[in-house]
Parts: sequence; C-alpha cells; structure tokens
Amino acid sequence: MPPKAEGLRAFSAYPVPMPPAKKKDLDAELISAALPLFAEKGVNVTMEEIAAQAGVDVSAAKERFEDPVDMLHEAFRRGYTEMEKLFRKPITGTLEQHMEVLFDGMMLNIKSFGPEAYLKIVYRATQDRIMLEIVKRQSGKVNFAVKAFLMDMVGRSIVEEIEGVEKVNQELVATFVEHLAQLLEGKSLPAVRKGWVKQASAMFQPSAKTTPSALFEQMARGDLQ
Repeated sequence: MPPKAEGLRAFSAYPVPMPPAKKKDLDAELISAALPLFAEKGVNVTMEEIAAQAGVDVSAAKERFEDPVDMLHEAFRRGYTEMEKLFRKPITGTLEQHMEVLFDGMMLNIKSFGPEAYLKIVYRATQDRIMLEIVKRQSGKVNFAVKAFLMDMVGRSIVEEIEGVEKVNQELVATFVEHLAQLLEGKSLPAVRKGWVKQASAMFQPSAKTTPSALFEQMARGDLQ
C-alpha cells in the first residue's frame, strides 16, 4: 500500500470528535409553553398541560420547576435581569437616546413573553388574584429600575431635576404598555419605539448643561476636549 494511503487508513481508525450538540434550554422551552396557557387560564394551569405543550415528559418539567407559577416568576426574573444589565452600561448621548435605551430595557423585561402574551397576562391578572400579585410585584421592581435610571440622568445632567418623579415614572411605564398594544394592531416595532421615545422625551426638561448651545460655549472656553 502506498505510504500516503496507509497514512490515511491509519488516521481513519481514530474517531473524529464531533462538535458538542447545543444544549437545549429546557427551562426556556417550558416557560414558552406555559405563558400562553397562563394568558388563557390564569394560574389554573397544571404541570401536565405545560409538559404536553412543550412536548416533554412531565417528570422532566417537575425536575426543573416545583409548580407552574414558578415558571411565571422565572420568566419575569430573566427579563428583569437583562433589563438591569442594559441599564448598568455607560450611556452617552442626548435625552432622546437615553429614552431609546429605556424603551429597549423595558422590551428586554418582557423578552420571555413577547408583547402579545405579556399584554394578555396583564389583562388576565385583572381577573386572577394570585396573578395580579405577581404582576404588581414585578411592576414595582420595574418602576424601581426606571426610577434609578431617571435619577442617573439627573445626576449626569442629561435632564433637569424631575418634579413628581414617582408620577413621571408611572406614566413612562403606563405609556410603554399602551404603545405595546400598537404592535398588535400591525404597527412596526421601530415605529412604536420612535413614537414612545418622542412622547417620553416630552416629559422632561433637557439640562442646560447638555443642550447644544451650552456645549458650544464649553468648547469655546476649552472646557471640553
């Protein structure tokens, strides 16, 4: 046998390692299966129904979550964690650009749900006491994160001092939910985002320190490099 062929034969005797299969996120699959059921039935959903919807054995579902409501908590937790990560990143730019980040953060907060399922669950919560408590608790956490974001904007002179910050905070979250509904009416996400940013920006007074005229004056004095 020619040396080259013999070498190839010897090499083929060793199994070629295959790349590891991408690990499935069973938790995410179960959550995705559970959320439409929560929207339809409230918290009166069984593990058996969720497992059937996800196409997995119920024993596997019970290994991951003690009960269905835990999946709802986890869906909110995952979104909130991503929103917080975004809000912690350094931001530069105008008031409008900060509002864009705020919108994107609140979208991340409902990432596990998607707009339609989230709105349906919020509506279902008006008829389900347990679900209402869960949604209210999560809304409180979102309001706290948004307030911290706004206070950071004040501290960095993006906007002037905010009067009635609690009310402004609640209006921002409420108008976000209202704009989400426009997605279900066929409006594109970029258009909804643009509309919300415009409305949200109008709630604030840009800081005199960061308006274009003030920046030009600082540049003329050599204060900005």
